[in-house]
Amino acid sequence: MDKKTIRKNMLKIRNCFSKQQIKQESAEMWKHLMQTNQYHKADIIFTYVSMNSEAETTPFFEKIWQDGKKIAVPITEKSRNMRFAYLNKLEELTELKWGIPEPNKQKSVKAEPTEKSLFVVPALAVDKIGNRIGYGGGYYDTYFSKYKNGFKMGFIFSAQQLEKIETLLITDVALDGIVTEKGVVYYKGV
Repeated sequence: MDKKTIRKNMLKIRNCFSKQQIKQESAEMWKHLMQTNQYHKADIIFTYVSMNSEAETTPFFEKIWQDGKKIAVPITEKSRNMRFAYLNKLEELTELKWGIPEPNKQKSVKAEPTEKSLFVVPALAVDKIGNRIGYGGGYYDTYFSKYKNGFKMGFIFSAQQLEKIETLLITDVALDGIVTEKGVVYYKGV
């Protein structure tokens, strides 16, 4: 199955989830993630800002800040590039491109990952060895090809797991693990 078909099928599956199911399963995912060593040792949590039927992230930002960690969220730029900027409060987010909330580009402070950083990565599908299909823009793969630091955890519902995804591009970057409502799976001998 090609990536375009997988994207379409996975969006269809995820869009059938009720708001209550998304809320409950997202809470389970965060519970699992916050029990990992990667979360406990993380200095910065690099995370997407959830929207539509994605696993929720923003309701858990307060807890991350309470745990003494910094949060960095993506800002999209031209040519499939993005950068991450520190977020100090939810009110700093403004809905911009494609309806995705982002911090103000001019006022934001760039965040760069350290060896302790943890990435919470959105995906439409992830296979049994960590290959990921996103929304097709290539933003995360482009970012991860430049920045090697940080532990990359896919954040998906278990219904989005596949047996095998064919990686077509040399720039496709595999994840280090995933978190679903059922638990955590590591791919690289963690």
